[in-house]
Amino acid sequence: MEKIEQKALRFIEENNLITKGDKILVALSGGPDSVFLLHLLKKYGRKFRIELSTIHINHMIRGKSANEDEEFCKELSLNLGVKFFSLRRNVKNQSKKKRISVEEAGRIIRYAEFDKAVKKFGIDKLATAHNCSDNAETVLLNLIKGTGLKGISGIPVKRGYIIRPILNLKKDEIREYLNRHGIEYRTDESNLSRNYERNFLRLNVIPLIKEKLNPDFEISLLKESEIFRNVSTYIDNKINAEADKLFEPSVHELKINSASFKKVDDELKSYLLKSAIEEKFKVQLEFKDFKNIISLLKKEPGKKINLSNNLTAFNERESTIISRMKPAEEFNPVSLSAGDEIKTGEKVFSIRLSDKVPGKFLRNKLKEYITADKLNENFVLRRWKTGDRFFPFGFKGSKKISDFLNEQKIPSSKKKEQLVLTYRGQIVWVLGLRLDDRFKITNNTKKVLELCLK
Repeated sequence: MEKIEQKALRFIEENNLITKGDKILVALSGGPDSVFLLHLLKKYGRKFRIELSTIHINHMIRGKSANEDEEFCKELSLNLGVKFFSLRRNVKNQSKKKRISVEEAGRIIRYAEFDKAVKKFGIDKLATAHNCSDNAETVLLNLIKGTGLKGISGIPVKRGYIIRPILNLKKDEIREYLNRHGIEYRTDESNLSRNYERNFLRLNVIPLIKEKLNPDFEISLLKESEIFRNVSTYIDNKINAEADKLFEPSVHELKINSASFKKVDDELKSYLLKSAIEEKFKVQLEFKDFKNIISLLKKEPGKKINLSNNLTAFNERESTIISRMKPAEEFNPVSLSAGDEIKTGEKVFSIRLSDKVPGKFLRNKLKEYITADKLNENFVLRRWKTGDRFFPFGFKGSKKISDFLNEQKIPSSKKKEQLVLTYRGQIVWVLGLRLDDRFKITNNTKKVLELCLK
């Protein structure tokens, strides 16, 4: 048994990556790393009593070369007596559609297809050929981009059904083994291009670090990234217990409980925000964003800041709301009469003649009845504006709409969208909230209009 094989097998056993009887699907690209992994698992398959198969995904990026890679993987698998599965996906189209890099699009597609294959074929483990050189690139790239502790934790040895049996091996020693044994593999010419971020690190940065600073840089970083990952896991476990008190996610936004968040240790605030926002919106913010959010939490309600990645933060009375920025929807005043209806955002507003005066009013804020005996002109539906006043039903005297909305605890971010129905410039109904007392039904009312928001 050769030294590189011993290293890999010891790594597999130390990390409990394979259980006897496992059905293992190998992600086979045709490159040196995945070819070595397949040969290793095939050679020692009896030792583990495993059932092997391979899967190849043709990204359709390199035309003829990509098709030749697919054919190579098929022949290699069949020659080794291993079941082979393949599929083709247009990564460039997906990249343009999602507005992400080709590398990221390829990664998303690969793991989506791996997941389907694992479920379809009853696979126990999916083995990928990531090695410690890949890990070094990942850690450096994430460190440069500022992705935090999770980012520099590198590539995990295992995650769910995914295992990485040769994560402790370097690319150089893998290639040397294959060349010495005359084992063929494919070379992806895109790996030689300096246009890709990883390739720049692989071809320019890491060789200099190994030459000038540390020949075993990749191994050292693998050990360090494991420490970072353990620390990250420990912190995650600690903060997850507090997350429910601090954050309240909804469909479109993340609400931060201001009072509870202020009690958190300053050293943890940025980390908590980073974890919650990444989980909710699947984006990574810049370091300055977290500082700005923490600063915003100390300010009065109504303050708003824009964040990177098209997010915004807005202070409410007892919370700060993180949401995606969306262009303000215009709502031009609309003239309406009995029988009309109009869509307002996600709801529909309508005015209808009612056959009779309701004997008993239900406490339904989305439906109101008004006297229409002297109303012979059209209504106007519009957004409220500064200076608007009305006479809230059940109260004495008038009140500014702005004060009324504050009393109703309408979130500041929603106030500007509030609609009002007017007649001859007078407020008839603050939609969904309160009727104006001047338009209430009386004992003398003969004609009734139903106002409905549904």
